[in-house]
Amino acid sequence: MTKTNYMKKNIRVAIYVRVSTQEQAKEGYSIGEQTDRLKKFADAHDWIVVKVYTDAGHSGADTNRPALQNMLKDIRNGKIDKVLVYKLDRLSRSQKDTLSLIEDEFLPHNTDFESMSEKLDTSTPQGRLFLGILAAFAQLEREVIKERMSMGINARIKEGKWRGGAQVPFGYDYEPAIGHLVINEYESIIVKELFDQFASGKKLRTIAREFEDKGFLLRNGKVDTRSLRYIMANKTYCGYLRTKNEWIKGKHDAIIDLETYETVNQIMDKNRENDMRRNPRNSGIKAHSTYLGGLLHCSHCGGKYSKCLSGHKAYGYNNMYSCYSRHKKVRSMIMDPNCKNKNYREEVLNEIIFNEIRKLAIDPEYIHSLREQHQKGENEIQAIQSKLKEIDTQVSRFMDLYGLGRFTIEELDKKVIPLKEEEEKLRTELKRIEEESTKLPEEKAIELVNSFDDVLKKGSLEDVRTVLEQLISRIDIDNDDITIHWNFV
Repeated sequence: MTKTNYMKKNIRVAIYVRVSTQEQAKEGYSIGEQTDRLKKFADAHDWIVVKVYTDAGHSGADTNRPALQNMLKDIRNGKIDKVLVYKLDRLSRSQKDTLSLIEDEFLPHNTDFESMSEKLDTSTPQGRLFLGILAAFAQLEREVIKERMSMGINARIKEGKWRGGAQVPFGYDYEPAIGHLVINEYESIIVKELFDQFASGKKLRTIAREFEDKGFLLRNGKVDTRSLRYIMANKTYCGYLRTKNEWIKGKHDAIIDLETYETVNQIMDKNRENDMRRNPRNSGIKAHSTYLGGLLHCSHCGGKYSKCLSGHKAYGYNNMYSCYSRHKKVRSMIMDPNCKNKNYREEVLNEIIFNEIRKLAIDPEYIHSLREQHQKGENEIQAIQSKLKEIDTQVSRFMDLYGLGRFTIEELDKKVIPLKEEEEKLRTELKRIEEESTKLPEEKAIELVNSFDDVLKKGSLEDVRTVLEQLISRIDIDNDDITIHWNFV
């Protein structure tokens, strides 16, 4: 980082003072006393006091304080060279927040920080060393929060209570007053019927279809075989709860007996083995019957496109790409039964996509222009990272309040566990976006587009698919508008 050096007499100082009513009564940190001492300290160093920023009656548990925010605004506008406080905890009671303010706000805007009582001055080597120690403690604070969360969750489960925060299994409701799951009478009927019908030998697709016809829907408003399998594999329905490594007995009532659960899961295991024997490709390599299958997405309903036949016996049939919601061949894939997004003849859509690849081969500079046009992935990543930072700040605030004795550990769990669950989901989404947005090196992209026509002429369908999947992450169809999401932008 490049810092601007100032002559001692030209240093513009912002004095920041804060006190809560409780602190003033107990410890004598009056606004006037802090301000007077800091002004004398600044005068002794020939510094120019630009402004005194005062937060009276505000806790140091978070950074959402009016005077602090005004000071940050002036720092960003280049009006301040140094922030001066009486004690470190006047800036914040959270080590993590203190470090964030100094490293993310002050120093990037050429603003030093000094605490009169602790002799912390970020413009000196000793001050920067202390800052490093502060960073270590902030990291420790994060690790302690993480460990406490894990211990709190495991402790609840070992007591037979629901872990809290996580999605409650279909068939149950969560009752906070008693801390464990209670049976949802209506949903439990669907769960019992699912287990009974599958144990009697009925096919899962048949069960899903019959449930849908009866109006037996899951909480997402649909019935799909994947969700039904997930329910049948969940031992929670037998009265158990899952820790990190094992199932233990919970306090909630069982919906399904262990014998039925084991019978159902043995059938599912046997079905998987039979499926693997019938089609070894299911072990990891998916066979394709079209060039673009799996890459095509409907912009109207969010569903996928697949191959289907269209036409009449008298006039002949055509291979088409059509939205699952429109041709309705697989019920679980229907997103909107009223979807009317455009169908495409297979060879027509193939040629549209292939021609876009040929454009890249003819004009490699086209790759550069595409890179500039597609920034969505990066924007999504920034938005998620911003949300993660907000969650981190909220957790830190609750931890500070717990440290001040404002919360019991049970109250802390209720506040923090949902935030950690949300954080986990965001990190999963962030990982997905980052994986999708991993850019194919430009040299590799050029190599692939240059060889594409040869692969199309001489290679197998799977060879062409391999090239397409390296170049393209997905293709969105909105009637006549077709958007290709390239892997190199």
